[in-house]
Amino acid sequence: MLTITQNAAEALDSILASIADAPETAGLRIAPGTGENGQPGLTLQLAAEPAPGDQIVAGQGVPVFVDAGVAEELDDKVLDAQVEGGQIGFTLAQA
Repeated sequence: MLTITQNAAEALDSILASIADAPETAGLRIAPGTGENGQPGLTLQLAAEPAPGDQIVAGQGVPVFVDAGVAEELDDKVLDAQVEGGQIGFTLAQA
């Protein structure tokens, strides 16, 4: 299962806290997408609730909803976050 670092959990908490009307069920959703170069990739977006079939990674803070189509691919990954110049960047790395 995807692991969420403390940095990523704090960043997600901060993002959702800044959205006044965010529902209590909101989280970060990771799903298949297309990168800037047109190659297959992943999208990260805020979601009000998990989509049907999503794997829910709960624990510290905001839940992360992982699309069933990429859940197996992310099983051995770690989601981390870094703040640089007031911008939050998320990375996925091998556990």
